[in-house]
Amino acid sequence: MSGGLSFFSPRVGFVCNNILSYEIVLANGTLATASETVNPGLWRALKGGSNNFGIVTKFVARSFPSAKVWAGFLYMTSSKVSQLIDAFHQFTESKPGVYDEYAAGPLVCFSYVQKIGIRALSTYLVYTKPEKWPKCYDGFKSIGRIWSTVKIRSLTSATNELDSSSPPGLRQKFVTTTVKNDHATLVEIHALFERSVEALRRVNGMVWTLVLQPLLPASAMKGQLDSQGLNTRTEPLVVVLFTAVWKNKADDFLVEQTTRSIINSIDLYAASRGVADSYRYLNDCASWQKPFDGYGAENKRFLQQMSRTYDPDGLFQKAFEGGFKLDMGSFRP
Repeated sequence: MSGGLSFFSPRVGFVCNNILSYEIVLANGTLATASETVNPGLWRALKGGSNNFGIVTKFVARSFPSAKVWAGFLYMTSSKVSQLIDAFHQFTESKPGVYDEYAAGPLVCFSYVQKIGIRALSTYLVYTKPEKWPKCYDGFKSIGRIWSTVKIRSLTSATNELDSSSPPGLRQKFVTTTVKNDHATLVEIHALFERSVEALRRVNGMVWTLVLQPLLPASAMKGQLDSQGLNTRTEPLVVVLFTAVWKNKADDFLVEQTTRSIINSIDLYAASRGVADSYRYLNDCASWQKPFDGYGAENKRFLQQMSRTYDPDGLFQKAFEGGFKLDMGSFRP
């Protein structure tokens, strides 16, 4: 309901675009079905519209065969920053004839670990076939690494390894923006990350990470039409994610200030180069961000219309806490 980027997105699109039907309890207590043929507007709205229309009690998803995958982390020294950005940029360009629908990610990560005072570079590669070092990852293969966990493994093993980077029991914040795949902007984003480390050095237990993830038109357009507005994009995009993990509530305000500041700086720089993009991946947004504005005016208005149709009294806008709301005060039918 919030998009859903997965290891299989290059092959089948967003997770939400592979949902064949939803069973949903509406604001008036009615149990309804939303599919391509029954309540099709609601079906499309749920694919990216989050929890604004009812309580989903069941869904039917399109399935497909899955073998073992080739996946894992590559760990590199901090001297490899330029090479890693170059490899990511070249991969994301995805020139005609080069696109490989089995190649997920790569997730390129730059981290500062306060406890030991180091910067760590890593890349998570996934190939959804049990094949080692497919040609599309040649740019990463040539970068020297100090350690690798990449191997042929089960899908469960791959997802568990990725999940282990977010340990429970700590404070955590995500914040995101999106830019076009412009090399100078990627370099500036990393430079802003480096400068932000100084402000966070005294935050106890801080692990501050910048993640770059490709979002290619070829994958964004697969599956059924959703409400995210990406069907109009023709250039490769980069989802820029910052994650902060820390121990003490006393540091919340500083972390909030830092995350807001760095996103604002990135957006201003990208706009100055003409490579900004309004899309914000909802699952990575901070509470103060407005992902539905990034879907475009037409798509936001469509979501508002579906809210007015299926929840005319605004129960899920006013009385249901949590999630991102649709700003119904701005709605003009």
